[in-house]
Amino acid sequence: MMLLLRKTGKGRNSEQSSAMRWMGALLLCSALLLAAAPCSAKIYKYKKDGVWYYTDAPPKEKISESEEITESGKAPPPSPGGAMLLADHQSRNAIEEAAAATVAVKTAMGYGSGFFISTAGHIITNKHVVRTLASQAKQVDSFFDGVDDRIETIEKRFAEEQKRLKSYAAKLGGLKRMAEAERDSTRKQSYESEYRYRKKEYESWKNDFEQRRRKFEAEKRKYDSGRGNYEYSSSVANLSRSFTIVLVDNTELYVHLLGVSQDHDLALLKLDGYQTPALKPGSPRQLAQGDPVYAIGNPAMLRNTVTSGIFSGFAGNFIQTNAQINPGNSGGPLIDPQGRVLGVNTKKKVGAAIEGLGFAIPIHTVLKEFNRHLP
Repeated sequence: MMLLLRKTGKGRNSEQSSAMRWMGALLLCSALLLAAAPCSAKIYKYKKDGVWYYTDAPPKEKISESEEITESGKAPPPSPGGAMLLADHQSRNAIEEAAAATVAVKTAMGYGSGFFISTAGHIITNKHVVRTLASQAKQVDSFFDGVDDRIETIEKRFAEEQKRLKSYAAKLGGLKRMAEAERDSTRKQSYESEYRYRKKEYESWKNDFEQRRRKFEAEKRKYDSGRGNYEYSSSVANLSRSFTIVLVDNTELYVHLLGVSQDHDLALLKLDGYQTPALKPGSPRQLAQGDPVYAIGNPAMLRNTVTSGIFSGFAGNFIQTNAQINPGNSGGPLIDPQGRVLGVNTKKKVGAAIEGLGFAIPIHTVLKEFNRHLP
């Protein structure tokens, strides 16, 4: 009697399920990186469903239909002298006044923060808000390489399993032919029983295999699409010189890039045609440990959020604080109780055993860096 033997599918299925869970989690984590939309250095308008949209980041499918708007990168001046922005905005204390001088910065790579440092419309933000840093690019490339390696490993496992399925199907066909050719009724019945059992087992394995492979291919297509969108948007965004800022009253205006620092995570934007609120520089060197400080920014697209903390000390060339600095706070101001800007919120350290480690670039470093551009 011919017996068909194969290893149980539990180990293989468990391994494949683990791989699928890993892939799903990885794709979920990469969603934040891969959700970026295309951007250009000019301002465009395009029509969708009868409605005009104005943006510096037309969707790829609308690029050919988009019309360039003249004077891109500049807010249209309301009067020759320039009107005061937020003239009617009421602030109840120095913190709210500083928050009114803080803006959200919208780019192809997402949201960041910035703040007016002059009444002539100069805006300080982080370089990584408007450009991809070399360290970020290296980290993203490493991430993609890891995903690609894992995808290749899973595809090889699917190919090997498919070969085993094909071999099993061939043996199943042989068992069927033996049953059909057998003349002894007892052995024939035994072959037929064995064939029915093995066929059911084969069909269950095949269906499970096809479901897992379809799910994997769907997730791989999402990853490929997301990676393509990220690479497209990041490459174009790094050439962009116009961006959108959002004021405390939700007014959106176009600004242009004036300069980026070669040595620091800093960039300078410019809004033309308006007189703007502006933060006055503080004195970081006069800070004492325990002095209160406040971080202002736009974490998770929550506008002008303020978090409080204390000055913890200096860490190299950075101001260290336990004021919460979350994604979206980048480029926003770290201020003192009088609303004076002490530094530019830049980064935080994270880890299972790490809390309250935020860092800001001191304002005197910022002013020295962009002194030639500021009034």
